[in-house]
Amino acid sequence: MITFCGGKSEAVEVAHFSEKNEFQKNVRFYCVFFPEGDFFNAFWAWHDLASFIIALLLFTIFWSLATWIFFNQKIYIEAIGMCALLTEATLGVPQLLRNFQRKSTQGMSIPMVLAWLAGDLAKTGYFVATGSPLQFWICAILQISIDIFILGQVFVYRKNTAAGELPYTGNNQTTTSDSSEGAIID
Repeated sequence: MITFCGGKSEAVEVAHFSEKNEFQKNVRFYCVFFPEGDFFNAFWAWHDLASFIIALLLFTIFWSLATWIFFNQKIYIEAIGMCALLTEATLGVPQLLRNFQRKSTQGMSIPMVLAWLAGDLAKTGYFVATGSPLQFWICAILQISIDIFILGQVFVYRKNTAAGELPYTGNNQTTTSDSSEGAIID
């Protein structure tokens, strides 16, 4: 076993690669793009604007080429459309999870969540009136459900919300009520 990329002690057996050169190329590629050795935990931790722009550019090029190649494939177009709808439908989930982890809705704007709900209800009404496809209805119902769950959290956690100390923050430290930790994530 050997260790590489310095930041974390990731070990890889050389036996997995047919030649030592192939192993070295893979390690170099991995270390350049994932210096901490952990792609999934470090993906959103951008350390500079250039890295973010490069990742965004690669993402855009990849999906532009994929769409150009599969443009005539109905299943691809429907799948990418459904992914876009689900992404938009789940925008409230980070706030829902954050409230659940902290057992508080402190810092969250209730009028804003009510505005989300009103907008989602109006959008659903439009989908029903125009006879939009099923995936629009499914995502609209998901959005409305998330909005209602967040409003339910306001009721359930109302005693914790008034407290000066929050039981949970992102880094497991206690924070005071004047902190910006409770701000809406959306």
